[in-house]
Amino acid sequence: MSGGSTATVKKYQVAATNTTIGRPYLKTADGGTGIVLATVSGAADFIGVNIDTAGTYVTAQQTDNSDTARLTSIICNPFAVYRARLCGGAANEALTIGTETTGSTNGLVVTVSGIDPNSPDLNEGTVWGYSGANAGKARRIITTSANVANTTVAFPYDIAIGDRFLFANLSASRTILAQFGTDMTTLDASATLSGDANVATIEMILNDVAGSGTTESYALIMFGDHTLVTMAS
Repeated sequence: MSGGSTATVKKYQVAATNTTIGRPYLKTADGGTGIVLATVSGAADFIGVNIDTAGTYVTAQQTDNSDTARLTSIICNPFAVYRARLCGGAANEALTIGTETTGSTNGLVVTVSGIDPNSPDLNEGTVWGYSGANAGKARRIITTSANVANTTVAFPYDIAIGDRFLFANLSASRTILAQFGTDMTTLDASATLSGDANVATIEMILNDVAGSGTTESYALIMFGDHTLVTMAS
């Protein structure tokens, strides 16, 4: 977002072992050993995303004089944009498909079985066509009720019984308190979000059945509460 495409990578001492690439890290806490892994719902004081693994540091001096610190390489650009896969649960499940049960001749009401858009509540999120005439078309969800998602901007075609749709709790330009999947490289698109926070959605890449949308849909996100920006302000 700053106009450059080359990542700024720095090595930081870590406070925990990590074997997963692409996890968000947060700044070192007071009295801490090094940067710490973000939690599934906590990304305050973000420092960056790792591109290599980190081992466990050793506290005692070694007889062979080997270095006891453990480092990891972090993309630390404050304005970096990251691609996160949308998943259908905390364990990185595929997105759940909803199948149209009623039909809508005005293209404004999606009524589905298989998923309930208001439990968890996906209001202010996104619904998009997975199969049918509106496949690949996405709309922001304005209100929800049991098995129903309503939009203000109509889908271009009538919604037919049997059409299939996918849903996500976020939408382009929305800031969210992100809910990550268990490995911290995905976004749980099925969780209720508690409100505005420190992750901004720059763009949605939403695929239909031809593009394996249940497992190959993404959000491009930025972390708003970045340590380096906070320090500079």
